[in-house]
Amino acid sequence: MENPKSKEPNLQDKVREAEVKNILKKLKSGKTLTSRESQTISDYAVEQDESDEKLTQRSLAKLWGMTQPNICKMVKAGMPMTSVKEAEEWRKEFLKEHGRGDTAPASLNDARLRKTLLECERIEFALAVDRGEYSKNIEVKESGIRVGSIFTAKLNALVNDASGALAGLDESSLKKKLHERIQGILAEIQTELAKV
Repeated sequence: MENPKSKEPNLQDKVREAEVKNILKKLKSGKTLTSRESQTISDYAVEQDESDEKLTQRSLAKLWGMTQPNICKMVKAGMPMTSVKEAEEWRKEFLKEHGRGDTAPASLNDARLRKTLLECERIEFALAVDRGEYSKNIEVKESGIRVGSIFTAKLNALVNDASGALAGLDESSLKKKLHERIQGILAEIQTELAKV
């Protein structure tokens, strides 16, 4: 048994009815319609021609949580309007063929749920960054630049003072002095890196 309230037009239907009446008045007075008004009248006429038993674009839009123009685009792309089940199957196949497949939300509620879950992940990541579990890219980049500059400075110092300190030494003394100097530089680098 049908609920009598289900036949009562809602506010959106009343607004649309008033809009259609205004468009018809404009048309009767000989004025030109905008493309939006023409589309509204066209959609309204299509809906009025469909029987109550037949699936309408508006009812499908409400069911899926979409706008009627989006449903209209899918119908133009070939979606059948014979039943909700056939329309859903067509939509699923259409989304698979066009690269969205199972990743596309089936309804507005699914889209909202996905958005909420993504927002939760974003917040969890931000908290992990705040706790120091992750570093921001800019901080890593700046640290890398500092480390590179420390190595560059120490190696330049080795080149500048090695020539005078190592002049006139035999091979074994040269190796020993060079090794000591490199060990000193590595210790200095470690000290500098600890500050980063």
